[in-house]
Parts: sequence; C-alpha cells; structure tokens
Amino acid sequence: MQNWTSALVRLASAICGVALCVTLGAANLHAQGEQVFKGQITRCMCSDIGAGGAPGAAGARTGTPGALPACSMTCAKSGAKYVLRDAKANAVYLLSNQRKSKAFAGQYVIVMGSLDKATDTIEVDNMVRGLPPEVAQAKAVFIYCDACPRGMAKAKLAALEALASWNRFDLVDDPAKANLVFIFSANPYLGDYITRDGPDKRPVSVDITYMNVVDPHTGANLWGDYRQWGSWRVASATKSLIAEFREQLDEENAVDQQSVPGKHGDHNSSPILSN
Repeated sequence: MQNWTSALVRLASAICGVALCVTLGAANLHAQGEQVFKGQITRCMCSDIGAGGAPGAAGARTGTPGALPACSMTCAKSGAKYVLRDAKANAVYLLSNQRKSKAFAGQYVIVMGSLDKATDTIEVDNMVRGLPPEVAQAKAVFIYCDACPRGMAKAKLAALEALASWNRFDLVDDPAKANLVFIFSANPYLGDYITRDGPDKRPVSVDITYMNVVDPHTGANLWGDYRQWGSWRVASATKSLIAEFREQLDEENAVDQQSVPGKHGDHNSSPILSN
C-alpha cells in the first residue's frame, strides 16, 4: 500500500513545487484558486446531471446529507459521472479526471484542484485516499491481535504502549463497546472480521506486520498498511504503523480546522498543510 504521507507530499509538490506548502506557498495557492476538497467518490444520480453534464444546482444542493445514492448501473452506462460528495457541506462536485476518480470509487479522498463555480466542476490536480468520517469521530478502540503466534505476540503490547502515549482514544476490552478495531496480523486482512468463525486459520509466516483499522459493526477496512518487518521487529513495525495512522489523522484534522466555509463553491478552501 502506498504510504499516505509520501502521497500527500507528492500531491502538495505537484501544486506548490516544493516538498510541502509553506506559508508563502499557501498564499500562492489561494491566488491561483487552488483548493482542498474532502469527500467520497460516488456516481451522481441521473437527475442531478444537468444539460452540460455537470451536477445541476437544484439536484446537487437540495435535500439532506446522505440523500444522494449512486446511479444505477443502467444509468451509469448512459453517461453518469463520478463526483465528489461532501456530506458535511451537503455539496456535490463533478470531477474533471473521471479515470482517476473511478479508481477511487466508493472511497473517501482528499482532492487538490480548482473549482469552476459555473458548472460545479473540480479541475483535479491530484487525489489521495482520505479517512472516512467515522475514523475522526471515533473515541473508543479495541486492539485485536489476529494470527499472532511467536514474534507477532509483541504487536498487542506495542500497540497498547503507542496508543497510551498518543492519548487520543479510550482503550476498551470489549469490541462491542469500540468505535474502531485495530487488527494486527502477519496475514493480510480479508474483510471478514464480522463473518469469520474463530481466528485466522491461514499459515503464518512472521515476515510482514499488517495493521488494519476496521469498523466493528460492518468489518469494513477503514485504513490499512503494513511493514515488511517481521520476527523480532514486530514491535517496531506496530509502533511505526500507528505513527503513520496518527500522522494522517492529525493532518486531516488540521485540514478541517484550516478550512473556512464560505459562499457557494468556496467551502474547504484551505491549502494543504504547512510543515
């Protein structure tokens, strides 16, 4: 999996021409009309597509958040487009780069680009995967060390130490009371946290340490990465993965805090963070 921080650096570099946007670069972004947008990539409803192919003002900005389901497959074949849906702002934007948008379909993303207010279209400069809202809103975490024999047994203690020093989440001993489950394993997550009957029965070779942040109610993988560090490096790999997750969560929270909602089309106008 692509390291999110590296992707963010490349995204910022593509706009600023430097490793990360500094204050001067941030001001320059505003002058160029570049913005940061956050939301979920989905297909727009057929009724929301205007004559020019962009979401119509009436269709895209009325109703309540969550009331914009994806197009049906029949409608999609007739020309429906991928859009960025920001439920928080109750806004929908057409995306200029449909091919890249399709690759992120269904995922939450951070988009860098400029907004054409006449058509509600974002001219996409770059796009990276973001975190679903439930991650930022989570308070309680359950740590689950799945398929953790031998050296992998160090993962749970290392995770407890890292999360205790972070002091961001309450650690609970019952997954039913958790908002998120942190799964550590020597095998890739199969998306079967809810349906699996008992522990992972796949053979275990402690060569890679995997971390997945999972919705305890659906089993959906909300975030995941790995380190090709096994055996005696499991504890270091665990702490490194939590540090990566923490950095992404902190960066996205800072983007939200810097965003200044304004008039139609001006929302989330914050540039990517300064270092």
